[in-house]
Amino acid sequence: MDLPKGLISPKQAKELNQQFIKTRSGELNKIVQKLDNNPTEKDALSTWFSIEEIKNYINYVESKNKNVNGLRVYFGSYSNAQNKSKQKNLSTVFIVPTQSKNDDADFDEGGSDITNIDALNNGTLGNPPSNEYPQ
Repeated sequence: MDLPKGLISPKQAKELNQQFIKTRSGELNKIVQKLDNNPTEKDALSTWFSIEEIKNYINYVESKNKNVNGLRVYFGSYSNAQNKSKQKNLSTVFIVPTQSKNDDADFDEGGSDITNIDALNNGTLGNPPSNEYPQ
């Protein structure tokens, strides 16, 4: 079996997470605290999807479009209007399928978003949402 591209060690993962916390988390926490009017609230640092959810999503997008070449992960945040009382104002990620922008799929890494297929969201936040890597 070939190893997947882009693998990083647990040490590198921890370094990425710590750099995110050091350079962004404090400001994101301030935003959430202001929006919630709660000085102790902290923003989410992770989202979890089961292997089954990811496999099912891949099967779903491939059944909708045979030209899927990848998945893109976007950052987002929940609003009060989305009635996610536990998640309101917290950061999240969602996943969208992509397809090649041209005929050379090997050249076209990343592709363009397929916007007529539903995105995957509603992963589970860490416990608590502000836990650092590794949990």
